[in-house]
Amino acid sequence: MEPNIFFIAAALIAAAALTWLIIRFFFAPRRGTAGTLTNGTQTATISVRGGYSPSVIEMKAGTPITLTFDRQETGECTSHVVFADLAIDAMLPGNTRTDVHLPALPAGDYPFACGMNMVHGLLRITGDTHDTGNSATVPASATVPATATTTTANPTNTLDAERRESEERAKEIRQLLKLVVIGTVLTLPVFVPMMLMLIPGAHNVVPMWLMNPWLQALLITPVMFYCGAPIHRVGWPALIHRDPDMNSLVTLGTSAAYLYSLALCVASSLFPEGSREPYFESVGVVITLVLVGRLLETKAREGTGKAVQSLIKLRPRTAHRLVDSISSNIVDNSNISTNPSLNNGTTIANWRTPANAHDIDIDDVQTGDLLVVHAGERIPVDGELVDGEARVDESMITGESKPVDKKAQPTAQHTTQPNERTLTGATVVLKGDLLMRATQVGGDTVLSQIIAMVSRAQATKAPVQKLADRIARIFVPAVMIIAVWTFAIWFAFGPEPKLAHALVTAVSVLIIACPCALGLATPLSVTAAMGVGATNGVLVTSAKALEQARDIRTVVFDKTGTITRGVVDTDAAGDSPSYEHDPVKDGSREAVASLHAAGVRTVMLSGDRAEVAARVAREVGIDTVIAQVRPDGKAYWIERLQTERGDRANGLIAMVGDGINDAPALAQADLGLAIGTGTDVAMQSADVTLMNGDLRGVVKTINLSNVTMRNIRENLAWAFGYNVIGIPIAAGVLYPFTGWLLSPMIAGLAMALSSVCLVLNANRLHAATIDRLNIANIGSGEAREPKVIIDEHTDLTHLESNGQNRDSVTTMSNTNNKEHHMDMHHMHMNAEPTEGETATDPVCGMTVAVKPDAITREYNGTTYYFCGEHCAKNFDKAPQIFLEQ
Repeated sequence: MEPNIFFIAAALIAAAALTWLIIRFFFAPRRGTAGTLTNGTQTATISVRGGYSPSVIEMKAGTPITLTFDRQETGECTSHVVFADLAIDAMLPGNTRTDVHLPALPAGDYPFACGMNMVHGLLRITGDTHDTGNSATVPASATVPATATTTTANPTNTLDAERRESEERAKEIRQLLKLVVIGTVLTLPVFVPMMLMLIPGAHNVVPMWLMNPWLQALLITPVMFYCGAPIHRVGWPALIHRDPDMNSLVTLGTSAAYLYSLALCVASSLFPEGSREPYFESVGVVITLVLVGRLLETKAREGTGKAVQSLIKLRPRTAHRLVDSISSNIVDNSNISTNPSLNNGTTIANWRTPANAHDIDIDDVQTGDLLVVHAGERIPVDGELVDGEARVDESMITGESKPVDKKAQPTAQHTTQPNERTLTGATVVLKGDLLMRATQVGGDTVLSQIIAMVSRAQATKAPVQKLADRIARIFVPAVMIIAVWTFAIWFAFGPEPKLAHALVTAVSVLIIACPCALGLATPLSVTAAMGVGATNGVLVTSAKALEQARDIRTVVFDKTGTITRGVVDTDAAGDSPSYEHDPVKDGSREAVASLHAAGVRTVMLSGDRAEVAARVAREVGIDTVIAQVRPDGKAYWIERLQTERGDRANGLIAMVGDGINDAPALAQADLGLAIGTGTDVAMQSADVTLMNGDLRGVVKTINLSNVTMRNIRENLAWAFGYNVIGIPIAAGVLYPFTGWLLSPMIAGLAMALSSVCLVLNANRLHAATIDRLNIANIGSGEAREPKVIIDEHTDLTHLESNGQNRDSVTTMSNTNNKEHHMDMHHMHMNAEPTEGETATDPVCGMTVAVKPDAITREYNGTTYYFCGEHCAKNFDKAPQIFLEQ
C-alpha cells in the first residue's frame, strides 16, 4: 500500500503542534501570588491536591511568614512538604490544614517540594535585604535560619508528627489493600480470558460471553473510577497545575485506553479493520498493578525511617514520681548529690519503698520532679542522679555498647565526675535502682533533640541530587512529547493496524515512565543513612555533609577533651588549669590508625608546650602536631591547611573539637565534627556531632558517607537506566528487529515495581556496618614520630597575609585555659555598637571592629558582627542558640 503523503504530513504537523502546546503550557512563566500581611505576619494559603495551588508565592523580606497548606487528598506523595534550603520537613496530614511558620527570610528563591520530590512550589522573597558585606541577597542554595518553627521543627512536635504519620500510613495501607482486592476481583474475569485467547487451541475453552466488550466495560468501569480514584484525583489536578507527576502519566494512559475501548463498544464499525480490539484488560491490570506498587512502596518506606521511629518507640510512656511528702523533704536537701552526709537519713532511704512512688504519664513530668527508676527500666527523661548506683546502657544515644556506671555520691576511694551523675532519657538501667531529679523534659531531652536534628537533616538535599532534580522537573512533559511523537510515527508509518499500534505504544510510553524513581533516588538513601548514623552515635546535620565526608583527606584534632579526656592536672593552680598529664581517650589510637590506613593525614592542635604535645601525638600516632597554639589561633591553622593543600585540592579538611574555642575552627573547616560531650556552641558550629566523644566516630562518619553514596549511585543508576531503557522499548524501537511490542500491562508492572526497587535498595543501608576499623598494623614497629610545628604567634595579625584586614580581628586571650570565659561572649550585646567601636562575634566570641564593610546579620531588629563568613553562616542556622549562651 502506497504511503499517503498528505496523511503523513498531517500526522507530523499535528504532533509538532501538540509538542509546542505542551512546552508552552508547562514551561511558560508562572505568575506569583502575593501573601497577605496580618498582625505583622505574612500569610498565604496553598491548596494541596495533585500539586500546589498557587505554586509560586511572593513575600517581602524582613517579615515572618506563615504558610497554610490545605491538603485535600491522602496518599504518600504529598504527605510532606520539604523546604530543603531551610532544612524543614513538615508533615501534612490528609484532608487537614497545616501551618508552617518561617522567620523573616533574606531576598531570594526558596523552592519547596513534596516528600517524593515530584510536586514543586516556590517561595519568592523580594525586597531589600541588609547588606552582609558580600552580597545584597542570600542565594537559595545557602542554608538560612533553621529556627523556623513548623509542625515538625521542634522535638515535641516531631514526636507527634511521627506518630500521626505512622497512623496515616497504616490507614493508607488499609485503603490501598481494599482497592487492590477489588481491582483484582473485577479485573481477573477480563484479563484471564484475554490471555487464554492468545494460547493456540485454548480459545475453545473460553466462553464467548466473557469476551463481550460490554461485559468487560461493566467490570472495568468500577476499577477505572473507584479503584483508580486515588490516582486520578492527583493526576488530573497535577496536569492542571502544570506540575504533572507519575499519577498524571498513568491517568493519561489509562484514560486513553479506556475511552478508546468504550468507543469500540459504541461504534466499532467506525474503526479500521484490525483496530477493533478493546483494551479494558490493560486498563484494569495497569490500575491494579499501580495500586499494588503503591502499597508495596508505602509498606517499604516505613523501613527507611525505622531508625528514627525506633528511637521514638524507646521513649517511655510512664514515670515513677515520688509522692509529695517524700519529695518535698528531699528537695529541701538540694545539695544531696554533693554532700554525702545527707545520704544517711531515713527520708532518703524511703524512696526505695514502692508505696512512696506513683506512676504518671511521661508528658506530665516537670523539671525538678524526683523520679524512681528500677533495674530493667528506661530512664524517663534527662536528669541528674540524686541517690543510688547503677549500670546504664547508653548505646541508643552514643552508639557505644559498653555500659556506663552511675554513682550519686563520692566515696573514700572514688570521686564522682559530672558525667557519672548525668542521666539521659530512654537509656536502660541494667543493674541497680536510681533516684533522679528531672532536668530536661518533653522536647528538651537529648532523645527529642536527636530526633528533631535527624528530621531536619533528612529534609536537606545532597548536591548529587541536583542533576536528578533538574531532569525530574522536565521529565513528565518530555514523556508526554515522546508519547505524542510515538503515536504520530506509528500512525503515519507503522504497519496495519496503524491505529491499534499507535495507541498501544503511546499508552505504554506514558505508563512505563517513572519520574518518582528520579525524585526518590537520593532522599530515600539519605533518610535511611541519617537514621543509621543516629543509632551509631553519629548525628549528621545535612545531606551535604553526609556526601562530603567521604572526601576527607586531612583530619585536624583539638587535643584537650578531644584526643585526651580533658582531666586537669591535680597539681595545677585553681585559676590556671593545665592538662600536661591528661590521659588519652580510649579508641583514639585505633581511630588515628584507621584513618592512616584510609590514606587520611592527621594533625593535632595543642596549646601545650611542644614536648608535651609531641608526647601525646607520638602515643596516638598523629602525623603532625602544632604546639603552643593560642585558643584564638585554631581557625587560622585550619585556613592555612586549606590554602596549602596543593596534589590534594580535591581532599577536604575536617576539624574535630569540643570547646567554645574550637567553634571558629569547626566553622572554618570544610567539615566540622563536634564531640557530643563538649559544649553546645561547638556542636552548633559543626556539621557532625559524635555523641559519645569517641574518635572512632570520625571513622564511622567517613564509612557512613561511603556506603550512603554508593547506595545513592545505585539508586540513580537504576532510576536513569530504567527510564532510558524502558521508554524506548515501550515506544517500539525493537519492533523492526523482533516484531515485538510492549504490552501496557507489562509497562504498568514495570512502572509499579521501579520505585519499590529503589526503596528496597535504600533499606539495605540498615545492614551496613559503619564501625569497621582498619587497624591491622596498630602497635607494630616503632611509634610514629610526629612532625612538630611551634606556633609562635601571640595574636592574629598574621591573617593579613591571607588578605584579611588586621583591624577586623584582634586577640581574645593569652590564657591557655581549655575554655574561654563566657563574659567575653556577652560583650557589646546589650547596646548596638556604632562605627569605630568593637563588637563581639556571638558565635566564636572574637572581638570585631565595627566598620561599613564588616560582615553582619540582622536578627530581631539588632545588627550582629562576625569575624568571618563561616561564623555568620552558622549564626544563620540557629541565632537563638548563640544568643542564649
